[in-house]
Amino acid sequence: MRKRILYLTALLFAAINCYSQTGAISGTVFDEDGFPMLGANVVIEGTTIGAQTDFIEGKFQFQTAPGTYNLVVSYVGYANQVVEDVQVLANETTIIDVSFGEDTGVELALDVTVTAQAIERGEVAVMKLRQNSDKVQDVISSQEIQRLGAGTAAAALTKVTGTTVVDGKYVYVRGLGDRYSATTINGLQLPSIDPYRNSAQLDLIPTNILDNIVASKTFTPDLPGDFTGGSVNIKIKALPERFTWGLSVSGSYNAQSNFRNDFLTYDGGDLTGLGYNDGTLDLPSLVDDPLVSSNDALSRQAGFNAQTNDDVATAVNRLGDAFGNGFDVYSRNTGPDYSFSGNIGNQFNVGTMPVGVFASLSVSRDFSQYKNGTNAIYFNPVSGSGALQENYDLTDDKSVESGKVGGMVGVTLRPSSANNISFYTLYSHQGFLEGRILQGSNENKSAAGTPENYYYSQASTFLERELIDYVLQGEHTLTGLGNTKVEWTANYVDSKQNEPDLRFAEYIRRGDQFAIAPSRFTQPSRYFRELDDNTYQGKLDITVPVLQGKSRGNSIKFGGSYRLKQRDFGERTFEFGRAGGLTLTDAGGDFGVYFGPGNRGVIESGSGSNTIGTYIYENSNLANSYIGDYAVAGAYAMMTLDVTSRFKAIFGLRAEQTDILVQSDVVFNELERPEPNQRRIDDNTADIDTISLMPALNLVYKVGESSNLRASFTQTVARPNMREVAPFGSFNFLGEPPVFGNPELRLTNIDNYDLRYEIFPNAGEVLALSAFYKRFRNPIVTTFRLADDQQFTWTNSESASLYGLEIEARKSLGFLTSKLENFTISTNLSLIESQQLIDQQEYEINLQEDPNASQERPFNGQSPVVINANLAYTAPNSGWDAIIAFNYFGDRLQGIGAANSPDVYERGRGQLDVSLSKKIQNFTLSLRARNLLNPAFESYSTFDREYIFQSYERGREVSFGISYGI
Repeated sequence: MRKRILYLTALLFAAINCYSQTGAISGTVFDEDGFPMLGANVVIEGTTIGAQTDFIEGKFQFQTAPGTYNLVVSYVGYANQVVEDVQVLANETTIIDVSFGEDTGVELALDVTVTAQAIERGEVAVMKLRQNSDKVQDVISSQEIQRLGAGTAAAALTKVTGTTVVDGKYVYVRGLGDRYSATTINGLQLPSIDPYRNSAQLDLIPTNILDNIVASKTFTPDLPGDFTGGSVNIKIKALPERFTWGLSVSGSYNAQSNFRNDFLTYDGGDLTGLGYNDGTLDLPSLVDDPLVSSNDALSRQAGFNAQTNDDVATAVNRLGDAFGNGFDVYSRNTGPDYSFSGNIGNQFNVGTMPVGVFASLSVSRDFSQYKNGTNAIYFNPVSGSGALQENYDLTDDKSVESGKVGGMVGVTLRPSSANNISFYTLYSHQGFLEGRILQGSNENKSAAGTPENYYYSQASTFLERELIDYVLQGEHTLTGLGNTKVEWTANYVDSKQNEPDLRFAEYIRRGDQFAIAPSRFTQPSRYFRELDDNTYQGKLDITVPVLQGKSRGNSIKFGGSYRLKQRDFGERTFEFGRAGGLTLTDAGGDFGVYFGPGNRGVIESGSGSNTIGTYIYENSNLANSYIGDYAVAGAYAMMTLDVTSRFKAIFGLRAEQTDILVQSDVVFNELERPEPNQRRIDDNTADIDTISLMPALNLVYKVGESSNLRASFTQTVARPNMREVAPFGSFNFLGEPPVFGNPELRLTNIDNYDLRYEIFPNAGEVLALSAFYKRFRNPIVTTFRLADDQQFTWTNSESASLYGLEIEARKSLGFLTSKLENFTISTNLSLIESQQLIDQQEYEINLQEDPNASQERPFNGQSPVVINANLAYTAPNSGWDAIIAFNYFGDRLQGIGAANSPDVYERGRGQLDVSLSKKIQNFTLSLRARNLLNPAFESYSTFDREYIFQSYERGREVSFGISYGI
């Protein structure tokens, strides 16, 4: 796929030999009520150069020579409006939004010159969209994203009111976990490629292809029903009005990870720097060779059988050579982080039909690491003990090299001003090569943590993620049917998450002895995991204007959608045993010697008398591989009704059919037997088949010309993902308890209540106060699983609730003094409280420790406070742009503690970033500093004192970039 994108990009460059020194004018025409005016004429005064606004969004665009012009805007029933002194520069686009007044005059919502930006990418325009929206929305424009220096959609969302981002990629809206937040691209849901998550990984989406990001806080029936905290729609940028291209390159430095000689790594192949496995990490094909299967050479006893069977010995020896020594972790030198991106596009005519094309490509490589971090687990072994006991307390060294390649190719056809058809392909690939060493005290395995007695473990992993999204969509306005609007879209998404050859080993050192006994340790292991998702989606929306004599805003909207995700997840596990040869103690704890060719496979051979050293055997579990289908079919109808000139109601109903079927490989193994065991089949099958009805009522009262009061009541659902219902246990390399799926999980039903008052004092400004309350029935929570050892699972609790306040302000400081008119301050504050009932079984265990134990805890990942504050300076005439951005979230629940033990919380932290850029003609220079406060990433529990479970620092980062664009 990457070759295809490179080829298309090169072809697009080659097809355009030169560019003309023209400029463009683009914008949207609105009526006095803020509705787009379809079919309005916009021309340069005294000429025929101009365009008609389209019948889809009321937009216009046309090219013209550089100069200063007056624009004449006309529409039947309105007096002509003149916009004076519109400046057009060569190879730049001037954006003009025009609003007709009730009588005469024209308001300029935006009159600035920018490079290759369409209307919905300006901060003023997105504010207008928000003001006229049918639902509570928060919007961040690409203008602001660029100024913040956010490289991915996930980084940009940290600046949206009430949102936080967990693990750098999962969005939590209003403190709710990712299962309660839907993510869409141009209205189609973006699937998750992480089996443990419901929402998509937003770090897959680079910001250089974005128009804007809209976070909807209230539900309307035309949105997906798995919507509780919010629905985040990422809009891909519009195709350009003229020929445009750009290149950018940047480099960054972090003292913790760049230009270091202690970066942990291993040999993963030549392409890991770009994020690809070149085959080095593939599972050796020999494991499926008839020689191996016929001699049972992958059985646990194969190493011992080979001592007396030459055929088995040959197979065991070949397997050892095929796997080799996979446990060498070493230090390397690192250079700087870097990124490169380019884009090109144009609009031309095929006959009389405008055609737009666009392509982008981005490549980046990053190094990140921390040294001397803390990784620990504590638990309460005996009721009433008064203190927690250490399971382990380890020093944590972790290094991650990541490579990312992404791109997009798109084409738009406009057969007429009322029809628009687009096709685009989005490609994103990431790879993460990780080396990690933990060592220290491990009371669970009798290691004191002294230089002569300590626990040691190492992991070397490569995680590869890829997403290819093929989208075809159309927008049509049927002018002969009262401007009925038809929107349709369909896509196919091929997404993968692979962990080829994940390697883990551990031991205890006691003096000169290195213990690795199978009874107490996970044997050195190699894991090969593959997840392949194929998602098919279709969506149709039809909007019929009604009662137009009363208000242009009245309409009926109906439609449907279908989404099918098919998953194939497989895991194969291989462990190393020893039949003879050197012990790990004999090898001095050196894995290179222990698994080296002198101690691997057949060490000495003789007819029927062979000495076997280390050997490999398969320890895969059929239950850990599964296939699944996840289908949701929806249909809806809704109405927007202007009851009065100031009061609007949006109401309707959505129905969704949910079908989830997950079956582990145990099922298919049983079906091949002459007499299948139906109980084993049922225990390894999850089947959900249900219909959900979701009513919605949104009310908007226009208090003044620039203020709204919004209220809503809606009902939505949250669904378990396929991993949560798949009944297998996942191995955790740090010794934490395994997590098992629960085939009995049900959907969660949520009642949502929202109230917001918002004021838009001037163009691009907003003041808003929101309150919300959510009630959950059958919420999905993590809890204990009955077993001899500690395990966790997911279950449905009886109820839960969440409520909060949000305050937002964006204001130019020009009201203080004209000297500050280029400064804008924007800030938002979210205060959130949540309670979910603790599972009865877990609660009864807790009562044994504490008779006053609460039966409630907050939601996982929910922060009681989220703060964003930005101070921006923009001087278009001089080309300077600067922003200081601060983000903070309060302590949030990270994980449930062991039996009788307190829960684990992630400590709140603040991040301070500064960005400065200067435009010099077509060049832009940027300097950015990130994570200036460098807070510790910590998790902790409080019992008799505070116990630190994890702690590390990410380091401060400084980057410099240069870009050129026309």
